[in-house]
Amino acid sequence: MRLLNVTTQEVEEFHEADIPPYAILSHTWGTEELTRQEVESIAQHRTSQQKQQSATQLKAGYAKMAFACSQAAKDGYRYVWIDSCCIDKKSSAEISEAVNSMFNWYQRAAVCYAYLDDVHFDDYTQGYRTWKDDFISSRWFTRGWTLPELLAPRKVVFFAKGWRLLGTKSSLVKTIEKITGIDELTLLEPRLIHNASVAQRMSWAANRTTTRPEDAAYSLMGLFNVNMPIIYGEGENAFLRLQEEIIKRSDDHSIFAWGTLGRGDNPHPTHPHPDHHLDASDLDYDTLTGSVGILARSPKDFAGMQHVVVCTAPPEKHPTSDYALTNKGLHIKLPLVRVHFGHATTSQRHYLGVLDCCTETAPDTRLGVLLAESISGVPNNNVYLRTRTRMPTVVSAADLATLAKPRLIYIPNRLGTGTSPAAGGGIGGNVMTATAGEEEIILIRAPDLFAPGYDVLDIQAKPGAHWNRELRTMRLAGLARRKGRPLSGLLLYQLAVVPFFNRHMKCGFVVRVLVDAGSRNCFVDLLQQRQRQAEGGQGQDRPGEDGFGSALVEEAKRVWENPGSVEVSMPGLEGDPSARGTVTVDVVNPVVYESKQEAAAGTPGVEEDKGLAVGPGDEIKLSSSVTFIEKWERDYQREVEGKVARKYKGVIELSLSSRLWLAPTMNNGEELDQLS
Repeated sequence: MRLLNVTTQEVEEFHEADIPPYAILSHTWGTEELTRQEVESIAQHRTSQQKQQSATQLKAGYAKMAFACSQAAKDGYRYVWIDSCCIDKKSSAEISEAVNSMFNWYQRAAVCYAYLDDVHFDDYTQGYRTWKDDFISSRWFTRGWTLPELLAPRKVVFFAKGWRLLGTKSSLVKTIEKITGIDELTLLEPRLIHNASVAQRMSWAANRTTTRPEDAAYSLMGLFNVNMPIIYGEGENAFLRLQEEIIKRSDDHSIFAWGTLGRGDNPHPTHPHPDHHLDASDLDYDTLTGSVGILARSPKDFAGMQHVVVCTAPPEKHPTSDYALTNKGLHIKLPLVRVHFGHATTSQRHYLGVLDCCTETAPDTRLGVLLAESISGVPNNNVYLRTRTRMPTVVSAADLATLAKPRLIYIPNRLGTGTSPAAGGGIGGNVMTATAGEEEIILIRAPDLFAPGYDVLDIQAKPGAHWNRELRTMRLAGLARRKGRPLSGLLLYQLAVVPFFNRHMKCGFVVRVLVDAGSRNCFVDLLQQRQRQAEGGQGQDRPGEDGFGSALVEEAKRVWENPGSVEVSMPGLEGDPSARGTVTVDVVNPVVYESKQEAAAGTPGVEEDKGLAVGPGDEIKLSSSVTFIEKWERDYQREVEGKVARKYKGVIELSLSSRLWLAPTMNNGEELDQLS
């Protein structure tokens, strides 16, 4: 460890056993901080007995160093440690050692001088504003590295601009508690830091920022007794590595509890409300998939979790068990509670994975992570995807006792297929892929339909389709790109058949998304309702709780199993590139199509199927609109139109718009005017 001699202002090196008592400086960096090399040049300048000031001594950082030395000498210390000039920033090995040792160095310091250069201290007030107002809003309380610098030393002395004394951590503790959300006892006693839950400690850093994204993780290592290699340039992977190291040393479930208290009041800026007018390219991968990894991406995900604690006495029926990160993701045994959380369709099941943590105000409840069956297409594979939600996910004591069923499961930490916007290997290799096909994501924009109460009732697609109602994204397994004997030169396959239903008005419609087997161009087809006669008149469905909703699901299943054909208008059908013609094209079920491809693989003449050679300007005659009756106080007709566009590889945007008018009736021989 290198320390600055307060008398000679020279940097001296000490081995672990010989480190003398020292003061330490905590500050926010400016543009004129002194480096170790500049401090050495000042010492050489002084040794050569040159009396003129050097350029280095005129820098703002020199005044900061000079005062720290002066104050340390006044307090009886011969040495002071200052990060800007006691570390050789040109040595990566020295930086790595310093970052891993930082918490320990601050903890061993006899006193820490916290210099807040944006706090102005005066003996009089300026209007209604005092130095405490500046103190509360100081930049020092918003920086990542100053968090361990506040917590690690037992004694912290605060100074304002001009080195005016403000007070100590002890004398200002109630104000600091309000600013930071850290309880008074933990502020005063560093040994209590490690008694706080992982979620609590992460929440202390949630509203702090760092210049380098990696420092958001590196600055927290001491709070968790973690050491790890320093790799500047790895970005958010540093925070994932930090969590992995914590998991190796702790069985604290609160590390997985981020987001379980809901995000409605403070949504993440990269996850806007789906009704806002945003393009698919504006949304990040987690939003598009509706799924996230089990680990958080940054301390910001733990905002508001300062009251989450580990349960003191877990129920004997569901004791905490070991868990570990594997190449398939987090392998953990959790009690699962089946839920209908506003996301599920008839072909999809959701669960709350019950964690061994709760809030201080509700110790009888448990927090849970919302999980959905995976998209792998392999039944009973024990892989569940964590599903993003803005709603709290809390399990009552009664549900835990009666509904929870412990199960050993895998929860992936990274999602992707290698073709998605967030493709790439995950930490520990735990990448969840869509088997037997590229992943497809459908972003649904239909604000004027969702507002009246229409919703996705079911998804007919390859196994494991995942619908996130809040974010209105559909995650699907797409068509595999594999070589095989071409089944047809003209081919469309259906990616999904989706019934939309309004439970209040008992009406709905069916949408199917078609994809060209070769070019991956996409098209939308809206299907007319089948009229049914039943007791009570036309349009009524058979008795049942779901009413017409059950019939819509059956219709979607029928179309999925028997897709039929469509009429396509395209050029060059009769050998003349300029002439257009119409041809009937089969639409295939992708599961059936891929099984036939598998059977054809390995035979002579094998080549990749090119599907239907449809260009962007070519017309495909599909039913792009559908009209049906809504029964209000009077009958209304609603016409729904659909448009679909591929935004980029793996992402499709489906836009549904509608018009509403009174159902046609005769009034003095004329139809009523259209309302909208």
